[in-house]
Amino acid sequence: MEQERDILERMAHGDRAAFDSLYLHYAPKIEEMAYWMLKNHAEAEDVMQSVMLKVWERRTELAKTIHFSNYLFTMMKNAIFDIYDHSEIHARYESARRSTPHFFYDDSLVSEVETNDLELLISIAVEKMPDRRRRIFQMSRYEGLSNREIAERLQISVKTVENHMTSALHQLRQLLMSITVFF
Repeated sequence: MEQERDILERMAHGDRAAFDSLYLHYAPKIEEMAYWMLKNHAEAEDVMQSVMLKVWERRTELAKTIHFSNYLFTMMKNAIFDIYDHSEIHARYESARRSTPHFFYDDSLVSEVETNDLELLISIAVEKMPDRRRRIFQMSRYEGLSNREIAERLQISVKTVENHMTSALHQLRQLLMSITVFF
């Protein structure tokens, strides 16, 4: 965003127009990303409102923030995590994490904390997939089964498995592309 540092400085001094500028730029992106995760428009709007309210409330400290979009992403991610029953999602995530290689990231590029957050976001996205797509994705990526093995176990065609995997991977790619807006 052009002149973001200037906008943050003006906002720190109570300039509502500066806040409005940030709001118009980031609010739709936050709401879109939250919707991708939550699959619920009302909850996505609540996340966006909550994040933007915190931006206004923390405006003086945000003026010192070097990477505002990263900070904003972290606030959004935490708001999404708060919506879920963290213990249930966390338990599923840890179980899946122990049983599968880390195939979504390169450790040399991303810190361990960011990686864990990304894995948790992906885990939430997988949980929000339709039942059959989620099960096929889990069997493929977490259990390491081939498309043919999945088809045999679920008594469906290999083509159906391929279609579900294509949809699941497309959905996760879109999620990852949405996340890059904040970096």
